[in-house]
Amino acid sequence: MVFAVVAKKIEVPAEKVWALANWKGCAELMPIPGQMESVTFEGDGVGSRRIFHLDQKRLGGGTIVEELVSIDEGRRYYEYRLADNGFLPWTDYNGVIVVTPCGPDACAIKFSVDITPLEISDEECRNIWVTHALMDVARLKEKLGV
Repeated sequence: MVFAVVAKKIEVPAEKVWALANWKGCAELMPIPGQMESVTFEGDGVGSRRIFHLDQKRLGGGTIVEELVSIDEGRRYYEYRLADNGFLPWTDYNGVIVVTPCGPDACAIKFSVDITPLEISDEECRNIWVTHALMDVARLKEKLGV
């Protein structure tokens, strides 16, 4: 099993980052070039699912399905799991996203995951996931204009 964390400071108030990073806020980030073309949602609250439609050109299309495990809007925190890995080379994926204020005009965003590689090394799995998380941070910053 691999555990990985990416945490970055963003010079934007936590509320604005959370608006894009929360469970449904990610729809505002679509498309994410080279990763995801769109996202759709099924249900509300714990147990709801979001279906990411993957980039056709780079990833060959298809979907991955995430399921909301827990959420705390006040803490700007949610936990999710992959309910359908699609073609991704891992299983037993459990992720957490949290946004923490760093004063009134900045915040930290933290992505963490417990993940089990399938037919790839722990290092390759970690590298793929970290690259994806860093792309998410870059897309957040781009959308926020920082």
